[in-house]
Amino acid sequence: MRLPPLTAAVGRALTAAGAPSRGETLLLGLSGGPDSVALLDALALLRRPRGFRLVAAHLDHGLRPGSGADADFCRALCARLDVPLSAGVADVRGRAARERGGLEQAARRERYAFLRRVAAAEQAGVIAVAHTRDDQAETLLLRLLRGAGSTGLGGMRARRGRLLRPLLGVSREAVLAHLRERSLDWLEDPTNADLAHRRNRVRHELLPYLESRFNPRVREALARAAALLADEAAHLRADAEALLLRIGRRQDDGFVLRRAGLVQAPAALARAAIREALRRAGGLSRVGAVHVERVRQLARRPAAGERRLPLPGRREAVLTREDVRLGPRGTSAAKAVSCRGAK
Repeated sequence: MRLPPLTAAVGRALTAAGAPSRGETLLLGLSGGPDSVALLDALALLRRPRGFRLVAAHLDHGLRPGSGADADFCRALCARLDVPLSAGVADVRGRAARERGGLEQAARRERYAFLRRVAAAEQAGVIAVAHTRDDQAETLLLRLLRGAGSTGLGGMRARRGRLLRPLLGVSREAVLAHLRERSLDWLEDPTNADLAHRRNRVRHELLPYLESRFNPRVREALARAAALLADEAAHLRADAEALLLRIGRRQDDGFVLRRAGLVQAPAALARAAIREALRRAGGLSRVGAVHVERVRQLARRPAAGERRLPLPGRREAVLTREDVRLGPRGTSAAKAVSCRGAK
């Protein structure tokens, strides 16, 4: 049986990822948009030849009127393809308010938490999401415009743990061609056309401009650059974890780094180690390259008593003669160093 081109590409991606194995359950995050519908159809075509079980999960983020109807569309589609579906509802606005973050970040956290819960209930060994090559290019540009370092520019990976992205090498144009060939309907999120969102401006204005004026294959070039940077970032992260074993230790709900080892490390390695230490001391929410660099520069300053550097997430870096401690903000009256003042 001849497989559609997109299905064959998904099959190659699964082979490269080494998952799912025969008898394993694969969970797909299904929004109802073109990318996830095309991936659902491709996986449905592959499940029997490859011997895996396919289930889908749809989360209503509750961010726009009528979003509940999306679940009805997904149910009908899954019934047509004989795929079990789990549906849920999230309070994204409530989470954003509690965490004092943006809606996009809160929606992403709710979505992945929901997928993990469904995966546990279905005993799914792998979770697939429908990011495409175009998403990779957009993400790289957005992070570049924010001034991200090499780790951030590395973008998404085809496999990370049990998370799979089988469409990461596939263009959005190929997705739409598959949907037309297979006579599949999909949902269009009206917010995708709203230029108030930065990603939409990159998608509808910046990328078309770059294609017309600089490189007609710029999406492919950016996705390739992101993949190369991801490989390099993974290597640097491994070195950073080895450095942390030598110079770092957990302390209560924080993480402590020995100043001497941090100062002596090459700048790129020191930044990677600080980033990983921050992840272990509360996560990387709202932490950017600028915060990592400020911690590195703080460690290089003369230690005349305690110095403090406020960080996102109500945390701080505390500099002493021997160490840099990353953790929740304290109440000491020790000298504070503002983010603006740490140079």
